[in-house]
Amino acid sequence: MSLRIVIGENNPDLALTLALLLNAESDMTCVATAASASAVLAAVDEHSPNAFILDMSLDDGPSLPLIQVLRGRLPAAVIVVFTGHKNELLKQHCLQAGADALVVKDGEFEELTVALRLAAGAAAMRVAGGSGPAGNGVSADG
Repeated sequence: MSLRIVIGENNPDLALTLALLLNAESDMTCVATAASASAVLAAVDEHSPNAFILDMSLDDGPSLPLIQVLRGRLPAAVIVVFTGHKNELLKQHCLQAGADALVVKDGEFEELTVALRLAAGAAAMRVAGGSGPAGNGVSADG
């Protein structure tokens, strides 16, 4: 499965770095970066992504409501939260909102790509099976 990724990150330098690294992967393409939830939603309409990397805090607020909206609009999408906070309660909230995985920013880039690929496999099974929870609990928080 080739991933068309929107990065929701309000640090423009980090968003650009992630986009460059993802574009070097043979099965991943960053189609847009966005600093706010509203810009992420606009990118959905413009670029038809099938995956998202979301910081927990965007310019217009927390990402949990955005995760719920994305999961409702795109049930098969891969949603990975990329955060600086390593916290089990936060991870549970993200998974309950519909995220597939949580990756801590201080880890290796490979942790993010592994989480994306694992979540993509789970999303494919979710679509094929037609049921099951949105969040599969994939974690690369090391």
